[in-house]
Amino acid sequence: MKKIGYYMKRILNMNFTEMFKTINKIHNRSGKSRIFIFFDMIYCSYKYLAGYTDYFLFYFEDLPNETRKTYITRGVNNGYLKTLNDSTYYHFFRNKVEFNQKFEEFIGREYLDLRKTNLKKFEKFLKKHSVIMVKPIDQSGGANVSKIVIDKTTNIEKLYEVLLQTKQYLVEDYVRQHKEMNRLCKASVNTLRIVTVRKNNHTTVMLRAIRIGNGIRDVDNFHSGGMYTLFDEKGVITKPAMDREGKLFEIHPVSNVAIKGFKIPFYKEAIAMAIKASEKIPEVGLVGWDIAITDKGPILIEGNELPGYDIYQSKIHLSENREGLKPFFDRVIYGEENNKN
Repeated sequence: MKKIGYYMKRILNMNFTEMFKTINKIHNRSGKSRIFIFFDMIYCSYKYLAGYTDYFLFYFEDLPNETRKTYITRGVNNGYLKTLNDSTYYHFFRNKVEFNQKFEEFIGREYLDLRKTNLKKFEKFLKKHSVIMVKPIDQSGGANVSKIVIDKTTNIEKLYEVLLQTKQYLVEDYVRQHKEMNRLCKASVNTLRIVTVRKNNHTTVMLRAIRIGNGIRDVDNFHSGGMYTLFDEKGVITKPAMDREGKLFEIHPVSNVAIKGFKIPFYKEAIAMAIKASEKIPEVGLVGWDIAITDKGPILIEGNELPGYDIYQSKIHLSENREGLKPFFDRVIYGEENNKN
């Protein structure tokens, strides 16, 4: 009954215009009829709780049912979140100031909350930190995040007023990343995304990924022009990077550094930091941690209480048999690999 209720709720809230646009895209890439795709999409939405975006991203039109059932889809992921995450604790992750305060031992940088900072304190902060990052306290995906270089021409009073007007209340010392990470892409801080599950007083690392800036923008976020790929237990990138449009990169388009085979410094320490951070709020058991690597080691940028499930199951980043991540997640979260849906 829960599955039927979830399914009916999804139907009532579905954007059919976008759905049919997606069907056209799938038709164009696969050559399969739109009618076949439509009914197959409906089948997958009920059988595997897969939205039309899931169907598109995972190339479900090419997969047999035995493989389809191994994917974490939107409905499956919602089940994980309900099992592991207590939403009453989400404010620690959604409010960036609260996050910095709660996870202060891992932050490794100074910051200001402009809502509680006068102009004099702001000026004093800028005398110490000539490059800053300014952020809204409650937005994600790199939205309205800016890097600002302070010099003799900077009108500090005007900057202070503008930041208050744009609600970019969080002002942080700019993270100076490790020289190797800078060599990969110096325009942005390239962060590791480490997904953990905390259950029964034990933390399991579920995913190890790295987000890389495109060399143009100041952020590495996937939804802001960046790319991502995976790295192994030795800290070595194992696959090409992919951007949101599905374009693959063996070589970084700006730095010309080979992405596959790149060795990430301090990766062991970063993994250890994610595990230790996961212990701070065990009521939120499924978290995606964003960690930067500096010359002195890793520092924590933020935690995501609703970590994405889709990009890590792209066909380029899965094994040759195209099996998804659901069996592994089920085993860790539910203690079994059988289909919980």
